[in-house]
Amino acid sequence: MLVARKALGGLAGTLLLVAVTVGASNAAPSRSDLAEARARLMELERDFQIVVERYNLVHDKLTSLQARIARSAAEVHDVEQRMRVRETAAVELATELYKNGRSIQLEGVLSADSLADLDTRISYLETSTSAQTLVFERLAVDRQVLDKKIEVLERQQQEALAAQRVIEGLRDRIEAKIAAQDGEVTRLRTQIEAAERRAAEAARRAAARAASAVPSMITSAIAHPEPASNPGAQAAVDAALSQVGKPYRWGAEGPDAYDCSGLTMWAWARGGVSLPHNSGMQYNATARVDRSDIEPGDLLFFGSPIHHVGMYIGNGQMVEAPFSGAQVRVGSISRSDYVGAGRPN
Repeated sequence: MLVARKALGGLAGTLLLVAVTVGASNAAPSRSDLAEARARLMELERDFQIVVERYNLVHDKLTSLQARIARSAAEVHDVEQRMRVRETAAVELATELYKNGRSIQLEGVLSADSLADLDTRISYLETSTSAQTLVFERLAVDRQVLDKKIEVLERQQQEALAAQRVIEGLRDRIEAKIAAQDGEVTRLRTQIEAAERRAAEAARRAAARAASAVPSMITSAIAHPEPASNPGAQAAVDAALSQVGKPYRWGAEGPDAYDCSGLTMWAWARGGVSLPHNSGMQYNATARVDRSDIEPGDLLFFGSPIHHVGMYIGNGQMVEAPFSGAQVRVGSISRSDYVGAGRPN
């Protein structure tokens, strides 16, 4: 009996230890754990977004280069066409001068009926010679122009090829980061989102107990954004809000998916302003605004180097395409890596 009691006591102790262990593993993470998780997630997102925004920058450069190459190629074609016409005329003139040039000039002078007629014919011959000279001179100038345009075109093509190689390398880096970090990012987001849901549920219950309904920040922001100060900014805000729920995809600029600068570029295009597809370039392309003076439609920039941008909609909220695996959303503008605000115009 004593042995049986000891055995039962040992089993109870074991079960208690298992229960405690399981309970500890399912317990909510501490504030320090959550802070560490958020810091690590921000670090991973920063590392990822820097490469994505670098990709966008080089891609924009390549697009611009391709447009310049097309213009340069058209200019080369125009000069070549003009040269073909002038070369034909030059060959005909050279052949005529070689065969009959002097005799035609002499006959023209000798067949004059009067002194006045002689003066007229000499003037005509001088004018004809000047025209011939002008053809050859213009042809020589065209050759110089063509050489320079071909040189520019070849340089642009080399730059485009180099940009394409950079893009391919950045694309490989991005895909590698997604593959390497996906598991950790998913785990961190799940941990943080679970904690946020618990906090929201606790707040809801507290509000219910206080008989005071408090709408969520996101619902409130979407339902009641502040009005913009001008039609262009209002159109941009409305456009950005209309994309809430669409997926984040790096390098995307709509209409089915976006990255951060792709969303703000797309939205402000609806407001009549063209922006580059890169957060740092958008920062440089917009007028600086003090944080205390930001208005709906203004762009908010984050990170050093700048690698994230969102659009302010009022009430301390912004629309953003946050990170890979997430959706376009409305979120708080409160971030520790805030850099500044810019107003497109």
